Amino acid sequence: MKKILRSLLVGFSALVALSTLAACSSGTTNEATSTTSEVPTTSPATPPAFPQSARYVADMTSADGKTMTIGISVDGGEVAAYACNGTDDEAWFFGTQTDGKIDLKSRFRDTLSAELAGTDVEGDLTMNGVAYQFTAAPVSGEAGMYTAVLDGVRASWVVREDGTAIGVQLNGISGRDFEQAELQQLSDLQFRNEVRNKRQLQQAQQITRLANGAMSSKINGKDVTPTLVTGTFRLS
Repeated sequence: MKKILRSLLVGFSALVALSTLAACSSGTTNEATSTTSEVPTTSPATPPAFPQSARYVADMTSADGKTMTIGISVDGGEVAAYACNGTDDEAWFFGTQTDGKIDLKSRFRDTLSAELAGTDVEGDLTMNGVAYQFTAAPVSGEAGMYTAVLDGVRASWVVREDGTAIGVQLNGISGRDFEQAELQQLSDLQFRNEVRNKRQLQQAQQITRLANGAMSSKINGKDVTPTLVTGTFRLS
């Protein structure tokens, strides 16, 4: 009887030991599986966003010393930009911005590529084959781009934050008219020589601020009231 009882106790102890071992083994496996399945995730970076309405201005100098001034206006997704040297060259750019980036081409094949960098806009401008780099700071008040038209002549300006302005007047385009198919066949160099540089450009009259806050200037001796250019502005 004692032998039978002893055998039962040994068997019961062995069963308890096996159950405990299995439980521990199962717990370790579950913990390891749970640990390895917790893979950290990284949230995608949020692209920079322009303010709903903003204006930017910058002066720049090319590698060979040529100077240019640019104004950029953004309203929502719409963008308008104007660059000029104040004497005999200018370019208008129109389009949209996406995720804080701008990539535009003017009707005369000038290019503007820029993006929001903090509160500034950093970019590259190519005009008449000359490359410029710029960092345009945000401006307020009367600073920005302005334009006026009288008798088919257009004058345009960039007004800086300090109130100084630079502008160019477009009197027309000389040379022969090209069909659209012909224009597409011209190389960039041919296009600059045969079309772009045939524009009749001159320094615009100075733009001033009147006592009532309006801007004033002259085109060919006649008074005009320049209007502020917003991101939705487009040339007619």
